[in-house]
Formats: sequence, structure tokens, C-alpha cells
Amino acid sequence: MTRNQAITTITTVLPTLSDERVQLLAEITQSWAEDANRPPEDDETRAAIAEGIAQDERGEFATDAEVEEAYRQFRK
Repeated sequence: MTRNQAITTITTVLPTLSDERVQLLAEITQSWAEDANRPPEDDETRAAIAEGIAQDERGEFATDAEVEEAYRQFRK
């Protein structure tokens, strides 16, 4: 489906949608608009994400018990 076909389909169906669905569509559209205005990830951010994924694959994240202990210490 082309962009113009998609816009035509949305425009045609929009009047038949319930208020709830129109609201949901508006929220999705707003979210996408906000995403489009964010600056793209830089190389440093992509590297940090890749490292986090690698740590997960190696099982290097804290256990639930370790996280709870850390929170206990912070609460003191």
C-alpha cells in the first residue's frame, strides 16, 4: 500500500470509527510525531545498547535478590 492509499483508507474509515478508536488513533499519531522529533541515536548510544544486550546474553545482570539488597541499602 502506498502512502496515498493509506491516507485515503484512513480518511474513508475515520468517520465510521467509534470515539474510543478515534482517540486511540490520535494517541498513536501523537506518539509517532514525538518519536519523529527526537534526535537520532548516536554511535555512543548504539554502542551502549549493544553492550547491554551482550551483557544480557552473558547473563551478567543482577539477580532479583541482588537488586532488592541494593534497594534495601539505598533506603537506609
